[in-house]
Amino acid sequence: MAKHNDPGGWNTLPPGPVEPGNRLSHVRRCSDFAAGLLDRFPAWVEDAENDSPPAMEGLMAAVREHGLEAGLRRFRNREMLGIVWRDLCGLASLGRTFRDLTALAETCLQAALDAHESRLVEQHGTPRGPHGEPLRLFVVGLGKFGGGELNLSSDIDVMFCCARTGECDGRRGLSSDQFFVRQARAVIASLSEITDEGFCFRVDTRLRPFGNAGPLVSSLAALEQYYQREGRDWERYALIKARPVAGDLAGGERFIEDVRPFVYRRYIDYSAIESLQEMHASVQADARRKDRLDDIKRGPGGIREIEFLAQSFQILRGGREPGLQTPALDNALFEIDRLGLLPPGAIAGIREDYTYLRFLENRIQALRDQQTHRVPAGEDRERVALAMQADGVVALDARLGRIRERVGARFQTIFPAQETTAAETVSAERWRQLRRTRQSIDAEPADNGPLDVFIRRLERVALSQRADQRLDRFMPELLGRLDDAAFDESTLNRVFDLVLAVCRRSAYLVLLVQHPKALDRMLDLFARSEWVAEKVIRFPALLDELIDPSLGAQIPSAAQLDQSVERILDTAQGVESVLEALNYLKLATELRVAVGQLQGSLGAGQAQRALSELACALLRGVLATAGDEIARRHGRFAVGSREDDTGNGTAGIAVIAYGTLGAAELAYGSDLDIVFLFDVATAHSDGPRPLSPEQYFARLAQRLLSFLTVLTPSGRLYEVDTRLRPNGRAGSLVSSIAAFREYQMEKAWTWELQALTRARFVAGDPALAGQFKRIRADVLCRDRDEAGLVSELAEMRRRMAEEQAARSGGAPLSGKHRAGGLVDIEFVAQLGVLSQARRFPRVIRATGTAGQIDELAAIGWLEPEQATALQDTMRALREQKLMSALVSGLPADEIDTGATAELVARRLGPER
Repeated sequence: MAKHNDPGGWNTLPPGPVEPGNRLSHVRRCSDFAAGLLDRFPAWVEDAENDSPPAMEGLMAAVREHGLEAGLRRFRNREMLGIVWRDLCGLASLGRTFRDLTALAETCLQAALDAHESRLVEQHGTPRGPHGEPLRLFVVGLGKFGGGELNLSSDIDVMFCCARTGECDGRRGLSSDQFFVRQARAVIASLSEITDEGFCFRVDTRLRPFGNAGPLVSSLAALEQYYQREGRDWERYALIKARPVAGDLAGGERFIEDVRPFVYRRYIDYSAIESLQEMHASVQADARRKDRLDDIKRGPGGIREIEFLAQSFQILRGGREPGLQTPALDNALFEIDRLGLLPPGAIAGIREDYTYLRFLENRIQALRDQQTHRVPAGEDRERVALAMQADGVVALDARLGRIRERVGARFQTIFPAQETTAAETVSAERWRQLRRTRQSIDAEPADNGPLDVFIRRLERVALSQRADQRLDRFMPELLGRLDDAAFDESTLNRVFDLVLAVCRRSAYLVLLVQHPKALDRMLDLFARSEWVAEKVIRFPALLDELIDPSLGAQIPSAAQLDQSVERILDTAQGVESVLEALNYLKLATELRVAVGQLQGSLGAGQAQRALSELACALLRGVLATAGDEIARRHGRFAVGSREDDTGNGTAGIAVIAYGTLGAAELAYGSDLDIVFLFDVATAHSDGPRPLSPEQYFARLAQRLLSFLTVLTPSGRLYEVDTRLRPNGRAGSLVSSIAAFREYQMEKAWTWELQALTRARFVAGDPALAGQFKRIRADVLCRDRDEAGLVSELAEMRRRMAEEQAARSGGAPLSGKHRAGGLVDIEFVAQLGVLSQARRFPRVIRATGTAGQIDELAAIGWLEPEQATALQDTMRALREQKLMSALVSGLPADEIDTGATAELVARRLGPER
């Protein structure tokens, strides 16, 4: 039986429960269908409260006793009596009823499939593929069957499919196509034909390719070709609910994977908005029909509106958020809530309303086992009210009215109607006039203003008819805003550059039309920051982020970044997809940090820490990806007494961050200074192509560097500098822990000790983190001559200052290199750490300059006012540095570094 993933969200019990002594009369009163079965089979009442799910063993016993068709119907009716009884008496949750009905349909379908396969094999032999492999039919459930959410009188929507075509191996030759079509027809007849015993399940195959005009059975190749060439938007919507339910389930899973790219687009799919709008309008129009007013499924505020709301999010965002790729409404609502796509509390309200409507639907259908969703009139309405434990028809109607009003209001919020203002009408006419009178490409331009240049450049872009229509809808919106904002020419040029970049990928134009606030946010950011504009123009997928009103206010924490990376590693298919997704995560997070700074909600220190946490999370993800690849080729290592249980080749290796990453002071565009260390107990890896530790971890490090620097459609992650490793470029790319310790203790230069003050473990085997920490402590806490250290650092700083002055050609030095600037402050902190660590080991705990200054003040090496001056100057210079990266041409506030320059002069020697 096919597995249905149900997290148990529909765990609410129906109204009741009914007292045991009243249950039989209650069921008879509320269900003519159940009463008829009890009249014919009174002994069945004994099993009505049996909570065991429908089982194949019971069905096969009924088939042996009564034959296939009669046995299917007898089994179905007996199970249905129990399901109706437990539902009406308040003994089963909605989720339990869903599961029992779905299991019943799957069991009956599988039994019919097996029986007719056996009969046909006896006549024609086994269908076999081109290599002699046996072929079997598989059935894909759609709609509520695929979602595992059947009601008491549901059709089952199915597609019959096979993995490939072939021939039967019997004497009476038959193609596999003919075999499977005969099998499918026989299954449909066995389940849906009405006999003296009634029917089993109505089977609907109209959702297959080409509908009733298409073949009853399709191969995987035919299905793939159809959805690539012919697939329509409503079929994407239908296939959200697709799930293998019977037959060759492995073949069914291959179908789900094959069709996934058709259903869920790689990025947030705003091109689907227009199709969803049309379906939205169709659902609304259908609901407003007079004959739908009592229909709780298709009528206003009905079941279908809730399902459409959830499936709209799945279509739009399922490609980006794999958790939304589920046939079950329960799972989809859970994920929508987790992602925060609706206001807090909305999903709880949706669940409550949907549960009530589905209970009511079951009560209506329990009356006579009829496929109806209409609240009946007269006496039957009173019986439904009784079944719902309502205090009469008036109370039932009042509660139902409140629920439908809430559902309708939520449904309308998906695509709210947008009114056209007079300003937009003027802008639309202005745009049409501009396009009508645009000049020939070869003509002498009369005006070189941003809009005129844009119009001429647009003439060179070949647009599809759809893209052209979308541009005509978008430009009036844009022009109206540009007129109101009165942006400068550089901002206008950036805005028009973006339009040119996305007009052929016109789904982004739909996004901006549908989300006016996102358009406003984009224009504001383009006016504020050339950095933001350049990023969005180069990577238009970042427009997705502009929809989020919390952009810039909510920065992902380190734990959230790790979770995002883990989700990418778990769901992305192949290394290329992993790297592209990681690059997009970097772009999106950097954008959030930048917007936070531009809006003033994020200080420089917070921004640097967020950028550093992002880099660490991405490093861990890339290391795991590289480790997987190396482990597949060369196996893994046992590490000491531990076995590598990571599943990849990352046990035994550590990535050590130096520089700004080690200090958690990363800026926009910073490269990563990293060093690789390893420690393993065995001489070779355990794979089919074993390597020594040096070879293994060198290849792993090279692969990681390649992944970090490779260019993807979403850019590259980072430039990397590994020159801080022992012996620099002349040394090995990777070092053993023992060799690293020996080098640092016996051979390291003073500048390397300075670098070590800012070093920390950021990725790899956690056991090596402790080893590195001990080595760092042993090295930094050695006894040193402070006077000699001062002399050496002062000479080093003097040479650096001379080099910078020569490079600047007489121009003022930047805040980093000027006297009393960032480098001077770092030198003072490093002098303090190196000179005081022997007496006060606590000073090495911090790797960032701000933390080191605090520690040095705590031990008295710096006076409080000195520490405050250093911190204030450093904070101002960092803020200026980061903002200058975001805003080109930012007027440089002259930050007074005189106090820090005097302090540096006293600590490191004569003023330079």
